[in-house]
Amino acid sequence: MLRLSRMVMPSFGAWGVFFLLVAAPAGAEWERVAKEEAVARASEVLETRWSSTRPPGSLADRVQAHRYRVPGRTRAVLVYLPGTYMNGTSVVRDARHDLWTVLAEQGVETWVLDYRTHFVPPAPAAPGDHAFMQDWTLGAFVDDARAVAALARRESGNDRVFVAGFSRGATLAYGFACTEAASGVAGLVVLDGFFKRARESDFDLAAEREKLLGSGRFSTDVAAGIGWEHRRQIMEGAASDPKGPATAPGFENVGAQLSQILYDAWRPGALADALHGVSRVEVLAQLLGGYDRYWPAVQNLEGQSIAGRADDPSTAIDDCWGELAAPVLYYGATNMGPDWILDGVYSAARSGSDDVTLHVLEGYGHLDVLVGERAPEEVYAPLTRWILDRSAAPAK
Repeated sequence: MLRLSRMVMPSFGAWGVFFLLVAAPAGAEWERVAKEEAVARASEVLETRWSSTRPPGSLADRVQAHRYRVPGRTRAVLVYLPGTYMNGTSVVRDARHDLWTVLAEQGVETWVLDYRTHFVPPAPAAPGDHAFMQDWTLGAFVDDARAVAALARRESGNDRVFVAGFSRGATLAYGFACTEAASGVAGLVVLDGFFKRARESDFDLAAEREKLLGSGRFSTDVAAGIGWEHRRQIMEGAASDPKGPATAPGFENVGAQLSQILYDAWRPGALADALHGVSRVEVLAQLLGGYDRYWPAVQNLEGQSIAGRADDPSTAIDDCWGELAAPVLYYGATNMGPDWILDGVYSAARSGSDDVTLHVLEGYGHLDVLVGERAPEEVYAPLTRWILDRSAAPAK
């Protein structure tokens, strides 16, 4: 069954070397690092954190899992995989725009992954500093997600989990669904991302890997072009007082400055549109201010290779694409452009699932899908209903 909805927005007129030299033993055990405590903006929701060392076991090879739940209310369990530079810390101060706590309040126990990137210090990096990221492949991050899912199953007592991914996390969520197929995935939620392109393309992964090795630039930097401290200053200013002073001439205030930066970052309005009220700039600043600095560059190459062909021989995470049995729910932001929407719809529709639901969000930018003013009604609510309708999990 294939469902399509079209939602229309109203018109708004030198640590890297240290990591390599000092290794910690690899392991798959989880250590509880923070006891269960209430989330300030959603007092019923409790958060707990676990940490685990991952192979090969350097000090950077560590992940963390955040569980958001209301005890006694769990009806379904979701593993959520954030996008590039994102992590599992709930940083949005407006409870209405905090997806994870909204899900928890409605009975969806939500587990969110802090990727290994969360443990890389934000100090400036010279070529070669992040050589350890060569091994931080999409497959490695999918394995990390599977480890979180195993923890979620153990702690919740529920063997069936849903998986959701935003942006790059959508690629990882598809990989998760493929590699977990034998165990059964209750459902796959794709938030403005894709796995396969509608048009196949050639991409020489081996050659591109050689270029990456020669460059020594093993990570991408979220603050490239602006500087980490300047970025932090803008985000903190806009988050606390959007009408405060801008950090550059030509803007009435820092909120207007950030709104324009985000609107122009990709194609017009593609990243986020606070200029026309689709999202509030202070909420976007809170979200962006919680980002980690670095991301493994190798995943950009692998993503292109996987997306460009039906079955990429360089990886196993797409081996069952086209044969997925799990239900699929897709949301796509039209401001990202027609090719982006086409690839998102294609990935979901050709996944192999016979239960695919498609939502096209008109007037949304990429981040608006998560924190837009109408996201609670047009994303959160139908997403929650979709999960609960497809869950057989008893309340715990």
